[in-house]
Amino acid sequence: MSAKIPVTIITGFLGAGKTTLINELLRQPYDEKVAVIVNEYGDAGVDHNLVVNVEEEVYQMNNGCLCCTLRTDLSDTLRTIYNLIEKQTVLIDRIVIETTGLAAPGPIVQTFMRTAFLQDHFEIDSVLTLVDAGNGLYQMAHYEESIAQIAFADKLFMTKAEQEDDHTVHLVKQKLRSLNPFADIDRLNLDGVSVNDVLGLALFKEQTVKADDGPQVEETHHSHEHHDGHHHENGGHEHHHGPHSEGIVTLSLKSRNPIHPTLFDMWMNELIMTYGMDLLRYKGVLQMYGEANQVIYQGVNMTLRTARSEPWGEKERESVFVFIGKNLPLEEMKESFQKCLVTEDLMEELAMEVKN
Repeated sequence: MSAKIPVTIITGFLGAGKTTLINELLRQPYDEKVAVIVNEYGDAGVDHNLVVNVEEEVYQMNNGCLCCTLRTDLSDTLRTIYNLIEKQTVLIDRIVIETTGLAAPGPIVQTFMRTAFLQDHFEIDSVLTLVDAGNGLYQMAHYEESIAQIAFADKLFMTKAEQEDDHTVHLVKQKLRSLNPFADIDRLNLDGVSVNDVLGLALFKEQTVKADDGPQVEETHHSHEHHDGHHHENGGHEHHHGPHSEGIVTLSLKSRNPIHPTLFDMWMNELIMTYGMDLLRYKGVLQMYGEANQVIYQGVNMTLRTARSEPWGEKERESVFVFIGKNLPLEEMKESFQKCLVTEDLMEELAMEVKN
């Protein structure tokens, strides 16, 4: 196999509709063959009526797709699927991973970024987060997992919006926009969803990075009330959260000045070493000094990857870098970023270094 297999990660809090969405995708005819990795198989998981054959915990669906349970390491599960493809036992064009309702997608994304085998054979297409329009505001106010799922998203889908009034939907959308101003927000009707609504969006490595006009700060406080009104999927889970509060912040950095690659790498390394797991998601398309091509940066927590992309050509050269994190010092980051820019004075210094 030469082309990498695209992977779509579907996340969202308990009751957002992930299992409903997965089942609907498996029911529909589709030109491509999809392998779905789910957390559990059973009454609350994949519809058993869709299964036609079971072998080694890999379920053959009646539309030719595959479904398997994630009971071991994700890398091992993907390696199993890849081996089946290599043996020409199955034909798989793309993979969908459903996370648990109480899990942030960060560790899954990091697994792809850190594992050589996965880097060689798979690529993340998009991270999609479902948000229950009815329960979303409460969940965002009380569960940090919900916040993390939203912060990691390339695209946000409001589910069950047709059951809520316009004012509630508007408030949910406003809250989502404040937590992740860089992701598109759409409604998703789970009864009429199309495969093309969620697969093949290619948003994770999108070379256009959206940025707002400046830093935004959104403080999200988590109280400790117990709420019985949540709709639980996959059997329902209990969650216990400690006495703490987390502040989600977003930051956009833009510049038309070239960026000094060494200074920028030093700056990023210091940020990662200092703030580590509080850097939820960061992404940029940069104009590096002396580089004719765009340079793409992708980061999740303490894992950062860079790649040369297409030439700038006649495009306007402007670097854009965006951060979503917890309690980050926005003003300090803005000031320190300026020191990475190649100004006229610095260019004179660089020219002198070349001569010497």
